[in-house]
Amino acid sequence: MNVSSATSMTSVLAEGRVQREKQAQERAEARLRDARSAVETLKQRNTAAAKDGQEQRKAAAKQKIEQIKARIRMLQMSGSADPKLLAQLAKELKSAVKMYGGSGGASAEIGGADVGSSAASNAAPAAGADPSVGATETASTETPIAAEPPAPPANEDAAAPKGEGEGEKNPETTKSEDNPYRRMAAEAQARVAEQSRRGAAQQEDRDFLSDARNLASQIKSMAKRAQHQAETDPALRQHADQAEQAATEAVRAIESAGRDLGAAGVSLTV
Repeated sequence: MNVSSATSMTSVLAEGRVQREKQAQERAEARLRDARSAVETLKQRNTAAAKDGQEQRKAAAKQKIEQIKARIRMLQMSGSADPKLLAQLAKELKSAVKMYGGSGGASAEIGGADVGSSAASNAAPAAGADPSVGATETASTETPIAAEPPAPPANEDAAAPKGEGEGEKNPETTKSEDNPYRRMAAEAQARVAEQSRRGAAQQEDRDFLSDARNLASQIKSMAKRAQHQAETDPALRQHADQAEQAATEAVRAIESAGRDLGAAGVSLTV
């Protein structure tokens, strides 16, 4: 083997090694992209599940409020003010308010972020390890490759676009994504939609807190009337005092829920 042949063989081997390392790196990057995509999907699912759970709690709390309203109306129509029943209604009101004000979305998103960081960190070492693995996997096949250098394609201009076009996006889609005006318009529309959604949710929170505060006020007023009616009956007086205390605790729960919801922009004045 003369010097020219040895030089040619060395060049072919080097070129083949570079190509294999490049392909291994591309595979590693593809796996990393897939891992990040899976993490993002998981985070979105966790967020959606948290929102669903919160909506279910709020719906149950609203239903309980409607039931309390109906029972208070029945008491008012009958003209009675059973202090034991009033105390029970006040406790149920407090429980409904706490149920409504509870939140689970934050912990779910943090959990999703933790999962995302761990998955990405697990994928990153793979990206660094693949090139060397790819270089050694095919070391035993280098000599046959060198024996007969691959012939160039008959039409290089036609062959190159075919390989490159496999992963290319639709030209119209790429053009739309690269257009800063369209991107800004899409982002503005998304912000408007999100603000509208938040505004509707905040109004629902205000309406709920307003209803709960009105019910607590009615229970407290009826409990005071029961206190006056039970001045000669110590047992009823005790129940009436408990009803007023339970109504006061319900008001505190409403104020606490108002502060929690106020962190998201809801006014504490209900």
